[in-house]
Amino acid sequence: MHDGFGNPKYAPCPLLTNMVTAGYLGVKSGEGFYKYVAGTKDLAVSGRFK
Repeated sequence: MHDGFGNPKYAPCPLLTNMVTAGYLGVKSGEGFYKYVAGTKDLAVSGRFK
């Protein structure tokens, strides 16, 4: 939306931008805000946020 409207209120949160840049894409990469383990549905908060 930020690109379309050009309004800074629609800009993504800096935390999300930094995580995407670092490659922490959630389920796709196995880590994001939570640590994902293949074959389980257990969620554990990533060590970065403890």
